[in-house]
Amino acid sequence: MAKAAKPFSYRGGWRMQVTLANGLRPHKDFDRYADAVQWGAEQLANANSAHEPVLGGPKRATLAQALVHYAEHHSLLKGGVDAELNRINHYLAGAGMPLLKKVRNAHGAPELATHQPKVQPAAWQRHNDRRREARAGTYAAIAALAIKRCSEICAADIRALHTQMKKDGLSDSTIQKELAMLKVLFNTAAREWGWAGFENPCIAVKLGKSARRFVFLTPEQRAAVDQALGECDNPYFWPLVTVARESTLRLDSLMQMRWADVDVEHRVAVLPSKTGRRNYVFSQTAQQVLEALPHSPCGRVFPMSKNAVKMMWNRVREKAGMPQLQFRDLRHLGATDWVRRGLNTHQLAQVLGHSSIQTAQFYVDLVGMDVMEALDRASTRAAAQPLPSTGQLDAKEQISLRRGERMRKVTAARTQARKTGGEAPPQPAPQRESEPAPQHDGTPPSNVLPFQARRAA
Repeated sequence: MAKAAKPFSYRGGWRMQVTLANGLRPHKDFDRYADAVQWGAEQLANANSAHEPVLGGPKRATLAQALVHYAEHHSLLKGGVDAELNRINHYLAGAGMPLLKKVRNAHGAPELATHQPKVQPAAWQRHNDRRREARAGTYAAIAALAIKRCSEICAADIRALHTQMKKDGLSDSTIQKELAMLKVLFNTAAREWGWAGFENPCIAVKLGKSARRFVFLTPEQRAAVDQALGECDNPYFWPLVTVARESTLRLDSLMQMRWADVDVEHRVAVLPSKTGRRNYVFSQTAQQVLEALPHSPCGRVFPMSKNAVKMMWNRVREKAGMPQLQFRDLRHLGATDWVRRGLNTHQLAQVLGHSSIQTAQFYVDLVGMDVMEALDRASTRAAAQPLPSTGQLDAKEQISLRRGERMRKVTAARTQARKTGGEAPPQPAPQRESEPAPQHDGTPPSNVLPFQARRAA
């Protein structure tokens, strides 16, 4: 049974503290005594009328147990369920619990099932072992968090995990996705699981934005990728890559694409995405590829497994000499190509399947660099052309250049005279090019007076 004491004076105001049935003691500070009393009454009413908290509350549930419940009721309904289950399995492995995977029941609906890791080939197992050794600190921090009660996890524990992941060389994007999953888990528990008074320990940890991935291929590199694709034996793989680049669709959406969802004649499809099913429009190139593609009895447009796609892509990028190129980079390349072809921000956002234009604007700004490259090429051509010499100018241009040179000399002489405080040397009046220049024997002409004499007169 929840109970509350009276508000007490605290730092010039009033603090109200409530003791809940799950052992938590939330409190809040107020300026007025009446507000503190009202808040305490509301907390008591909510706690006494609430049902038993899920998993017995944060003082009983460990982080691993909370993640299992979260995966069953929330992760399973997401578009990126496989990636999130992979992160959750790290905590389950650290706590010694069975791992989870998504399966389809007899009715085709998704559900969770436990599984044991399969025996991998020796080479792949060595690769995984080396990877785990490089991230041993991160896995140890995850295991320590997994067995902790949720009420015992504080912001310092989340920050320690963030720091360890940085030390192990994980990217900012990977770290943000890891902590974002924990943050959503704790928010869901406090909002929906009846964990009254539970405070999310991830809120105090502020993360910066990860840098966007920039992918650029030269014409030679694109040709190398196309050649490697042509050497692939699977007849569905190079069409998959072509449609991925032309449509900017993610691999999950392409693997789930069925002929019943695609209208090839009108170049439209209704496909699953991270935010639900969306309408997509195909280019003429994608339409031609889909029209020539044989139909599989299973009904899928690309009847391949993700593992097969991964292995074939690894061989393609190794043959092309670009081991760093990832399959998801095709989406970035396709978006950049469409901007170069003339799509504006709003049109590109529709092609990408985004509800906002922020990401599309990034690609538009990125292609703006092409303008700078064009300016540099134009400047290089202009610098390569030498300026014409005086002998190449006509008579009028030569007169203009000589008069400009005389004016510069006169200006320089007057400036020097003002600096020294003396008189500026007399300068002859500019002569026309058709008149011969006067000859002097050292004495000034009779019609030329010094400046001081003219000033006195």
